[in-house]
Amino acid sequence: MLQALAALFGAAFTAAACYAAGVLLIARATRGVGMPLKRFEYAPLAFLTGAACLQLLIFGTLALRIGYKGVWIVLFAALIWAGLRRPLAGRGNALPRALKIAFGMIFGVFTAIYLVNAWAPETSPDGASYHLEFVARFVRAHRFVKTPDNMYASLSEGIETLYVPAFAFGRHSAAALVHFAFLVALAMAMLAYGRRIGKAWVGAAGALLVYLSPVVGRDGTTAYIDVAVAAIAFAMFYWLEVWDERRALGLLIPPGLLAGFGYAAKYTAFVLVVYALAFVAWRARRLRPMLVIAGCASLMIAPWMIKDWMQYRNPVAPLANQIFRNPYIHVYTVQDWSAWLRRYDIANLWTLPMEVTVHGAHVQGLIGPMFLLAPLALLAWRYRAGRRLLALGFLFLAVYFTNIGARFLIPCLPFFALAMALALASMNGARVLLALVVGMHAVASWPWMIPRYANPYVWRIQGFPLAGALRTMSQEAYLRKYLYGDDIVRMVEAKIPPGGRVFSTDGFATSYTSREVLVGYESAFNSLIGDMLYMGYTGDYQPTKAAVFRFAGRSVRRIRVLQTAQGKYGQMWDVDELRFYDHGAEVERKPGWKLRAWPDPWEVQLAFDNSEATRWRTWETASPGDYLDVDFGDPTPVDQVVIETSNQSTWPMHLQVETNIQGQWQKITDQFEIQPHVFRGSIRRQATYEMHRRGVDYVLVMDSMWGADDFRDDPASWGLEAIGRSRSATLYKVTPDGVTP
Repeated sequence: MLQALAALFGAAFTAAACYAAGVLLIARATRGVGMPLKRFEYAPLAFLTGAACLQLLIFGTLALRIGYKGVWIVLFAALIWAGLRRPLAGRGNALPRALKIAFGMIFGVFTAIYLVNAWAPETSPDGASYHLEFVARFVRAHRFVKTPDNMYASLSEGIETLYVPAFAFGRHSAAALVHFAFLVALAMAMLAYGRRIGKAWVGAAGALLVYLSPVVGRDGTTAYIDVAVAAIAFAMFYWLEVWDERRALGLLIPPGLLAGFGYAAKYTAFVLVVYALAFVAWRARRLRPMLVIAGCASLMIAPWMIKDWMQYRNPVAPLANQIFRNPYIHVYTVQDWSAWLRRYDIANLWTLPMEVTVHGAHVQGLIGPMFLLAPLALLAWRYRAGRRLLALGFLFLAVYFTNIGARFLIPCLPFFALAMALALASMNGARVLLALVVGMHAVASWPWMIPRYANPYVWRIQGFPLAGALRTMSQEAYLRKYLYGDDIVRMVEAKIPPGGRVFSTDGFATSYTSREVLVGYESAFNSLIGDMLYMGYTGDYQPTKAAVFRFAGRSVRRIRVLQTAQGKYGQMWDVDELRFYDHGAEVERKPGWKLRAWPDPWEVQLAFDNSEATRWRTWETASPGDYLDVDFGDPTPVDQVVIETSNQSTWPMHLQVETNIQGQWQKITDQFEIQPHVFRGSIRRQATYEMHRRGVDYVLVMDSMWGADDFRDDPASWGLEAIGRSRSATLYKVTPDGVTP
């Protein structure tokens, strides 16, 4: 029970601090112009606006390395005390009685289900892994922690920053409850918007269409961030509408901060800055209001860009690595990841509307069948409110196609839902139509109804885990029953000592372990480890051939191999070893050689390390101009160049050997022959040796991994020992003999 109370306290304390910060900011923004808000809209807008301010405050404490509970207690208590002393807004008109009863009943039932699910131990796939993995690290270290082995750590983490103090007090469930507070605030803000434009039934219908949506309910009760992004977006939109009525310069501070907070929460929410600047430019036609928006947004965006520049040499990491080149993330990794997110496993994207509304099997959730009526929203274009709602909705829809998972539609939903309701309200029998649509949506979104029409395994709320929420079922027992990979977590914690690093072929609930887990695709370093292991049992990865260049002997100081062909997407140039010969004898490698490469200069040494378990790769589609360049330091006789490589280099490469004479590259030859190459020793042993050299002594192999049998059948050939077994994975340790290749 203490765990349950701690979770509730952590979330409530953080949410109260958000609200108080919003109260103080609104008081500053409305100074001299009077309170433009009614009480029904004041509370959700104060919470959402204050969340932006509190996120900046928490960022500062972590950046200053003072992220301790005591610091947050003092800061949050001071905020709450100051906020309580501020007067609230006026009440405004009451809701119609029939609407209040109908909305309250539906909202109340679903809220009870949502609250219990958010309060129960966190078991969501991403919430239990990377969303809270870094939060846990920050809490343990009391500061930001550079994590170069996980590209997710470089994403802006504005919402996760708010989870940090909640997590410090109440662990995982507290973070999920903070996200649930954003869901409630979003629904209340949408209801308030309808009342503001004189259409309370429209606001109520739009709010319930979003609030009851299956993917919204599931996302908003976990430590994800998508519902929070939608709430931030709608709050910014709301504040711009408030400003448009009064045109007071101070009223642009909240939407400016929220626009920047959107970027801080999720990169795709940069469209909020675009909308805010365009809207203010169109309505004000003056520079000063635009500067206020830009300045406030920059205040929220700049810290995250600076942090990424300092830690990853890329202000928008993990994106744009072709521009901001760095040793932490391979270009191809992000390209391949992004390509998958744009397609998932859907063969025909014309089926996407049915996937995201009805089926949900391939897109990890569904928004509900009633959103098949979304085209009705276009009828709202004839209204000023409808045009503005649709404009921002379509901006978010444009970036949705960078990731077609159902939950990435959530930021669009408030705008399209209200536009749909606005269109229905213009028809005969409007209230009956709205009630019918919402009623059908409520039935279709009822958690126990969803399996009757959708994929039974779709990501959704599946029960009412009251025992888990109140901890009458212990958290450990709950996680054993409901958390995928809980047995893996317990095995990793038990078998790997503190400070140990484990390479994993796939992710799991890493937020529940304090050990450092290196998942294969999440960084350049991890990809290198994975490539070495795959080379041990995959013939096409192994150096089984050599490209041999022969030419008249000459004395050169600097020599390079240049690749001049354009490969197809994903075709890389890989070099296991680059060797030079003179009259049949290999030129001795010396520490003074200067090695250069393009496009992956940081791993060039892999082509000169005499290890057949490592290789230099372009890690992006091979293109003309790729090269390996060696400066011997002194003139050195060479008459042969040999590239040991793999069968992956089967595309029509064009290679030529060049030497540098007085600063100009001159071709020696572009003629080479392919010969078989017999590698020496055991690549498996060399792979684990290279892992050990890099400080990784454990390998977690999932049963689903291609090649898992190779590890299980003969771990000794790898220099590994099986030290743990879960239901779906085996944990191996490098043995003492395994460190010798």
